[in-house]
Amino acid sequence: MKLALTLLLAACAAPPPAVPAPPDTCVMYQAPAKGPMEVERRTAGDKPVAVAELFIREARISGDAGFYTLADTALSCALARKPDDAAARRLQAHVWIQFHRFAEVEALAAPLAAAKDAIWLDHLLLGDARMEQGKLDGAAEAYQRAADLRPGLEVYDRVAWLRWLWGDVTGAVEMQTLAVQAGTPTDPEPFAWVLTRLGWLHALQGAPAPEIDAALRLLPDYRPALLARGRLRLAAGDSTAAADLRAVGPTVEAVWALSELDPTASVEGVKAQDPRGYAMWLTPRDPKRALEILNDEWAIRQDATTRMARAWAAQGAGDTSIDVSTEARAALATGIVEPRVLLIGARVLGDDTLRQRALAMGPGLLPSELLPPAAP
Repeated sequence: MKLALTLLLAACAAPPPAVPAPPDTCVMYQAPAKGPMEVERRTAGDKPVAVAELFIREARISGDAGFYTLADTALSCALARKPDDAAARRLQAHVWIQFHRFAEVEALAAPLAAAKDAIWLDHLLLGDARMEQGKLDGAAEAYQRAADLRPGLEVYDRVAWLRWLWGDVTGAVEMQTLAVQAGTPTDPEPFAWVLTRLGWLHALQGAPAPEIDAALRLLPDYRPALLARGRLRLAAGDSTAAADLRAVGPTVEAVWALSELDPTASVEGVKAQDPRGYAMWLTPRDPKRALEILNDEWAIRQDATTRMARAWAAQGAGDTSIDVSTEARAALATGIVEPRVLLIGARVLGDDTLRQRALAMGPGLLPSELLPPAAP
């Protein structure tokens, strides 16, 4: 009787919940898109690579990283249909760079670049992944291969940034100038980008930066240029900087700068957008928490900026497992001249020469960072 009752109860028990099927990316990417892209989406039809290109372009122009997520969905559909689609793989690598999946991009781009039919873009993507991880020599090798195959705006822009990371300011300006000369108003977003970068380099040298206004004439709402102009206005004590910085949107860099003028601007509220930048803002306030974030960042990119920021947070947190002096000097050994990195190095090492070098590039620091360090 007891056995029969047990069998009866088992038969009446509710079946286990069904495991939900994974979402169909080929359905998801075709979701209706209301707004300025609606007509373009309809024109692209059931072509996921074409739709992904639209989303990527919109992400670059608008500064809204959500479009990269939409592009990734479309590319997942394209690769589900055709796993060997090289064009989709290249776009996916570009999107994953935005998601800070640097090691995955390197693994994806390396075989593309090694193939006999490799194109310049394969080497460019490989260089991007390496550069973001602090592998500057490997990045230089990849960029040189890209330049050999097709020199142009995209390659010159990357090489300019690489030279900046090496501390070759003159070389960075020369290459960024070549990038601008290769630009054209018929393709406004890349042209606005390199104009903005050249203007910022000039501003850091204490020179006029008309290129930033030129970028905004091309694209009046272009967020990188608005950020650069806002930073320049902030450095000049111009309160109209706030309007530019608000127009940039919810990025750590813009909100951090805006907080110099508006105490209600919350960097905490945008921390997910840029964990490393948020951790650098957080270090003077909560170094232990900042160090936790930077340890996670260090696991995915071991570049000079992350190394220096991590050393500073470790110093503030009293973490003796990290040799902060050795780490700071290793970061500086790359030649990096980024003003905030130099300023942090000055704090970690107690080196006033580094601080003076940072202060000489005033627009690269916020007004509060230009103040003398607080007494210990």
